[in-house]
Amino acid sequence: MKTNPQIDGLRQIMTAWSDAELEAFFICVRSDDSVVASSNRETLVSQCIEELFWAFNSKTKAIVSSNAAKAKISAYDYMPQAMKSRLPSPSTMKDLHQYATALSYEFLLRECCKKLKIEKSDSENVLLLEIYLYEKVTILAVAAMTAEQRHAFLTKTLMLDNISVGFPRTGIKGSATTLAALGAAQASGFGVYLGATTALGFVSHAVGVTLPFAVYAGMSSTIAFLIGPLGFLAAGAWLGWSFTAPEWTRITRGLLHIIAMRGKYEYNSRQSVFSNL
Repeated sequence: MKTNPQIDGLRQIMTAWSDAELEAFFICVRSDDSVVASSNRETLVSQCIEELFWAFNSKTKAIVSSNAAKAKISAYDYMPQAMKSRLPSPSTMKDLHQYATALSYEFLLRECCKKLKIEKSDSENVLLLEIYLYEKVTILAVAAMTAEQRHAFLTKTLMLDNISVGFPRTGIKGSATTLAALGAAQASGFGVYLGATTALGFVSHAVGVTLPFAVYAGMSSTIAFLIGPLGFLAAGAWLGWSFTAPEWTRITRGLLHIIAMRGKYEYNSRQSVFSNL
C-alpha cells in the first residue's frame, strides 16, 4: 500500500491549527503558486508535510534511486533460476519518499540553525533554538536595511493592545517601539509569536511570497509595517542561501510559521524555558 511522506512530530504540532493557519503554512512551503491547497483538512495536512519533505529532499535523487532499485529487480527476474539461487534477491520496491532522508521537525530546525551558523545547533534545547532562529533572521534582515529604514523599523510605535490578541495572560497594554514589542512578554509566548511572525514576514516579503497574514489575529496592520518597505530585502540575498537543494527559503518560512503557531498554542508549557532567558 502506498504511503505518504511523514515528518516526525509535525502532524501532532499541526493538530491545534485552524484551517486558515494550515493554508498559510502550505503557502509558506509549497514549491510554486500553481500548487493548490486542498479544501479537505486531512488532505491539506498531508500536502503541507509532503511539500516541506521535498523542500529538504531532492525528488530527482529519490527517483534515480527508485529507478535503480527497479532495474535491479527487472535484471534479477530475467536471470536463469540457477543464477538466482546463488544470489540474494533484491529488495522489493519502496514508495518514492523512502529513498529520501527521513525527517523530523527537530532535525529540520537544527539543520536550518546550522545553515545560519547559530552556535550549538546540534545540542541546544529545541525551544531556545526556535528563538535563536527567528532572532537571527530578524538581525540579518535589519542589517540589510538602509540606516533610514533600520531606524524607522526599530523606533516605530506599535499598539500592543491590538497585537497581543489571543494572549490574555500577557496583560500587555498601551504602546511600545518595535524593538520593545519584539521582546515583550517572552514568558507568555507572545514574544515568540510576534518575533517568529515578524521574521516570517521578512523572509516571505524578500522573495515575493504573499501570505494571508489575516490569519494571525490582530497582526495584520503590524505585519504590513514590519515587512515593508518594498524592495529593501530584494531576492532574499541577505540570508546567504544558495540555489541548490535543500530549498532553505521554503524550509525557513515553514519553520518560522511552526514556531509562531507553537508560541500561540503551546506557550503555557514553555514558561519555564522563557523564564531563564
